[in-house]
Amino acid sequence: MATKKTVKKTTSQKKGSKTGSAKKNPWAIVTIAAAIVLVLICMYIFKPAEFKILTNEVKTLVTQSIQDMLSQEEEATVSETSTTQTTITGKATENAPDVSPSEKENSHMFWGNPSNATTDANNATNYLMIKDQYALSYNSQTCNPNWVMWHLGTPDLGSADRSDDFRADENLPSAFYAVVKADYQYTKYGFDRGHVCPSADRTSSKENNSATFYMTNMIPQSPDCNRVVWKDFEAYERNLVANGDKELYVVAGPYGVGGESAAGKFDSIVLTGKGAGHEITVPAYCWKIVMILEEGDNDFSRVTKDTTVISLWMPNAQGIGKTGSWEQFLTSVDYIEEQTGYDFLACVPNEIEDVLESRVYTVSK
Repeated sequence: MATKKTVKKTTSQKKGSKTGSAKKNPWAIVTIAAAIVLVLICMYIFKPAEFKILTNEVKTLVTQSIQDMLSQEEEATVSETSTTQTTITGKATENAPDVSPSEKENSHMFWGNPSNATTDANNATNYLMIKDQYALSYNSQTCNPNWVMWHLGTPDLGSADRSDDFRADENLPSAFYAVVKADYQYTKYGFDRGHVCPSADRTSSKENNSATFYMTNMIPQSPDCNRVVWKDFEAYERNLVANGDKELYVVAGPYGVGGESAAGKFDSIVLTGKGAGHEITVPAYCWKIVMILEEGDNDFSRVTKDTTVISLWMPNAQGIGKTGSWEQFLTSVDYIEEQTGYDFLACVPNEIEDVLESRVYTVSK
């Protein structure tokens, strides 16, 4: 997408850029000073009455001339410097080199940090948590992740059983309320504890599977969304890895307020007991972006304009599974960026990123 909405991340400067104060031309200043002295001597000899008045006028004129000259020098220096500086805002600017990932290959955040989340506990609506199994931005006001990001490859799939140990995330800052399993109050509200990073994407060990059951990895999902369409697409992704020798980079999350379960439409789940005073926001939509690569190394250099990226944007509502498969909810990365304000695939070179983000995936028949 041509225009990005993220805040400025870094500023880099090419070697040899001219910075600091402007260069001054000493000979120009000496010439001006000599002319002044000559004029003043003549006035003092031939017209002493006008000497004092002229002295002040000349002083003002010369001062302004020198200031103008220095200002022009400064502007020239700033202009030269500005052409060598680049500001990275998720996507490289016109004069900037392509941005390379700072993360290790196959790491969850290899392609960037979509919301510029941080590990500062004061950043309570965009708090970064990096686990061995996935990374996420947590929002303590909505009690949901803003997004969850992970890499999926053959080593992540195994024979570990589903742990089903839904629990509060003890790694949250103490100032945050940690949602517990019972807070979803299914009987009253009817929403599933919907995994963002799926349990079945982490079956290589009991520990890895268990980590997906932290409540920070959950959003309230309608059963039809969670158990039908969302689930079907998760299975499609894993089949690509298990049967097609693919590796995936995935990011997903909730958006908006107001979802529908069999119990009705709700904007939030109002907590009671220890959670009194808190609410879990029920999202209106669920979205996901998946980059698909052949299994291999040097992922950064292997992404091209032909790389497959699948993006979904689906309502968090009942009945959506009856109207077709996940294919009906295909969209572009650009669309998801426009809705969320996040910057995805930030480390993909510009000319490739533009193509990948604008394209809507077409399912082969």
